[in-house]
Amino acid sequence: MNYKLIAIDIDDTLLSSAKTISDKNRLMITNALAQGIKVVLCSGRPHKAMEKYAMALGINGTEQYMITNGGAIIENMHGEFIMQRTLSNEFYREFVEFTQTNDLSYCVFDVNGNIYTSNNYDINRFTIAMAFEGNDDLHIRRPEDLPLNFEITKAVINAKESKLDEIAHFIKASFTDYFVVRTGIGYLEIFPKSVNKGNAVKFLADKLGINMEEIITFGDRDNDISMIEIAGTGIAMANATEGVKAVANYITTDNNHDGVGNAIEKFIE
Repeated sequence: MNYKLIAIDIDDTLLSSAKTISDKNRLMITNALAQGIKVVLCSGRPHKAMEKYAMALGINGTEQYMITNGGAIIENMHGEFIMQRTLSNEFYREFVEFTQTNDLSYCVFDVNGNIYTSNNYDINRFTIAMAFEGNDDLHIRRPEDLPLNFEITKAVINAKESKLDEIAHFIKASFTDYFVVRTGIGYLEIFPKSVNKGNAVKFLADKLGINMEEIITFGDRDNDISMIEIAGTGIAMANATEGVKAVANYITTDNNHDGVGNAIEKFIE
């Protein structure tokens, strides 16, 4: 197969547990780029929390792309938006009220990757971690402190895994008109109904004239399932959830043992 695009999740897929890119992963991605294959980092992170990894891999310019905010935004490496999907200000206000009523810690992201919460009395450590990963400030604002046209790309409920296990069904039942998914340890995220990584990969592929059979995708968690299913070759990490492994065409080694690089070496001649 002559592959033309590789979409790669970042955390626990491309990155090791130490948040580094292994030499083999870097080499195999560099080789793929040299063959003219698009390499698209595809993450729940915003642009500013992904850019350093893209730059380290040599992914740059107006003809290279990133899928950010869990599929809500597709942009080129100059930060020009190719696609953008947001949640309304009305939803944002209702969501904040919901978290207050149910005593939940939360944060939201705007289209520029800025992070907001009003939990100033009890900011969850997972909320702080999201801001730290993006090397960004955490803005403490109530909905009434922000403009009426303020919209968000995603809303995040932050809690320990045991707490999320308890409330996940309740959250999904409360937001049936939205896409609700666990994206990592401590994070349950809410997106517009049509927003997921699979739809974003398909949108970009259609724009570039690439068939889905010509695409490889990599992932490890439930928010990666849509792009694993939709690609010609969907690859799960050995450390992936059972749901991801069940829909994958191939299971590679884990994120601490060159899983991305090993699979690219196998599938890209």
